Amino acid sequence: MRIVSAGNMTMASEKAPQPRAPQQKRGHDRVAALMTAAAELFVERGFDAATMTEIAASAGAAIGTLYLFFPTKQAMAQAILEAHAEELSAELDALREQTEAMHAATIADQLFALLGTFMATHPAYSALLDLPGDDQWRRTLRAHRREQIAALFAQAYPPLPAEQAERLAVIVPQLMRIPLSLAGETRLRDDVLDELRLMLNRHLEAGEG
Repeated sequence: MRIVSAGNMTMASEKAPQPRAPQQKRGHDRVAALMTAAAELFVERGFDAATMTEIAASAGAAIGTLYLFFPTKQAMAQAILEAHAEELSAELDALREQTEAMHAATIADQLFALLGTFMATHPAYSALLDLPGDDQWRRTLRAHRREQIAALFAQAYPPLPAEQAERLAVIVPQLMRIPLSLAGETRLRDDVLDELRLMLNRHLEAGEG
């Protein structure tokens, strides 16, 4: 997991305790292990149920080491989410560059594939992004993702009104949760994903007409 140091966490609340940035490779490795353990526990047990003691034990670290780098569980969640969000942002930017000359349906397919793979391999991302609360940094992350996806739709279909592109940018990531919830039902999951792609493509094609 890529580490976002305190100096790079521009969306953090000014009043929230800030994680200490590791200075050496050993410290980076410890922080990465702590973040990986925390992400897994947040998914398995839920953010509220998971404890800092469990996170430290799962990572094979002393509780003091955990608090040295992450003074609160909220700081840990924010570091994980911002690292994931930065990775997704880079992938969305790359997709936009690759799809400049593609048809709208192809771009929609590529977007579904990207989001599906990312959300399946980063389950903590959605779990932490949609936690109850009204944190400014979480709103900022959601807004940035929405802007990037809306830009993809605008590129795929220039006549699409900006308001509609923004609505689609909200709807599509939520739709992706449906097939991802069908763990262990591979055939049904793939069929549902194909149906969602078809629905979106028909929606875009109807707009072209």
